Amino acid sequence: MIFLSYLGVVWLVIALVVFFATCIGALLQPLLQGNRAENFEQPPVTAVMPIKLEHSGFATAQASIYGQDYPEYEVLFSAAEAGSPALETALALKMGHPQVPTRILRSQSDFAVSPKLNTLDAPLSASSHDYILVKDSNIILEPDTLAAFMRNFAPGIGMVVGVPIAEQAYSLAGHIEAVTINAHARLLLTASALGFGYGVGKVMLFRRSDIARAGGIDAMSYTLAEDTAIAKGLDAVGLRTVFAHRPLRQLIGWRTLREVYDRQVRWSVIRHTHEPLTFPLEPIVSPLPTALAAALAAPVLGMPAIEAFAMTLTGLFAAETGLSWLKGWHVSRYAPLAFLGRELLTLAAWLRAWTTNDVVWQNGRFDVFVGARAPRAQKLALQPETSVRERI
Repeated sequence: MIFLSYLGVVWLVIALVVFFATCIGALLQPLLQGNRAENFEQPPVTAVMPIKLEHSGFATAQASIYGQDYPEYEVLFSAAEAGSPALETALALKMGHPQVPTRILRSQSDFAVSPKLNTLDAPLSASSHDYILVKDSNIILEPDTLAAFMRNFAPGIGMVVGVPIAEQAYSLAGHIEAVTINAHARLLLTASALGFGYGVGKVMLFRRSDIARAGGIDAMSYTLAEDTAIAKGLDAVGLRTVFAHRPLRQLIGWRTLREVYDRQVRWSVIRHTHEPLTFPLEPIVSPLPTALAAALAAPVLGMPAIEAFAMTLTGLFAAETGLSWLKGWHVSRYAPLAFLGRELLTLAAWLRAWTTNDVVWQNGRFDVFVGARAPRAQKLALQPETSVRERI
């Protein structure tokens, strides 16, 4: 038993050092990465907007691309389905912003495991520019986001991505997802402060010519995690991925516990398959296992186990909440419940990832390494004078 107590002490010390180090890293990242952002050129950009489902805040998030303080860019919406209501919204946005060249494409490719990568096929071929910005439909861009991302595109960089910060959650499950995303943000910001970057696909800026050097998107079609595949493909040709010094606003909206759990399992399975060395260490940065370690260490610390557990968990919650306040991230009245729910849900998802490669995405079930690889379909560009439902 004394061995377990000393093991608990070791875990507790390591976990607390890592936790507070990541808090410091998250606070310093904007300054450190901002100093590295030395590219002030602003070449023309094609903004690619893959769309599928129309969710709460969809129109607001998509409209944010038209407010960029940037000299020249075009917008390409791309969808696989012909009947999505999201296409009608895209057409309305196109008509409402005639000052920005906009096209709506149908990408019916089926060569990649990732549906998102299939949806990117047509706009990558149709793009007028070499620089490509890919934006998910639940991300709101600030007016300077595109310019900020381009500033980070220094020599030797192959892709610039952003750290999403959650906002506008409308259910307890949504708040659980929000605190989960923001906990990941703390880790990603610290990695960025240390000079590391990973494929995070909420917003990606890369060059089409660099993708071609890395073998094209066909070479990145082997996994559901297209952002990871792109980052690894670019790394193979000597180009790094970095996080921008500006974070991203991710809309959460209404969520169910099942949706949040399925999403966490998907991310956990992807990390398990693509980051096998670091995935087993993830519980070290989680407050619940740290509190359990404190309970084990209680005899050495000279206090009751339940007291050590409660003090550690409460202290980590307070520190995490304080960091959110300092960073200007939203802290809801549901924060204590969301914090506890996140700890239970993410631990369950982490355990599940050891036993499966099956994940749920966009109401469909996928294996992270299995998907149809059919010949590419014809791409269809829509004309503005004809309705979406008639031409797509």
